[in-house]
Amino acid sequence: MPSGTYKDENRLCKICKRKLRPLKKELDWDGRKYHITCFKELLSDIHNYHKICYSKYEHKKFIAGIPIDEPMPKDGISLDFS
Repeated sequence: MPSGTYKDENRLCKICKRKLRPLKKELDWDGRKYHITCFKELLSDIHNYHKICYSKYEHKKFIAGIPIDEPMPKDGISLDFS
């Protein structure tokens, strides 16, 4: 059972996007951003993260700061080497 009760804080896990359970007995609760199990699973996935990050963790591929899913701009991409 959790050691605290839910509040209207809207604190979500950055990995699974579900609500964080309050753990008032832990000293790191104020700065916590992940569930412990989500973080441990992320660490176990680290050896093949480059393969699964786009499907499991919903990362997007970028080229020159533009996501690949979006259509390319009509004027193209300009590079400035000054």
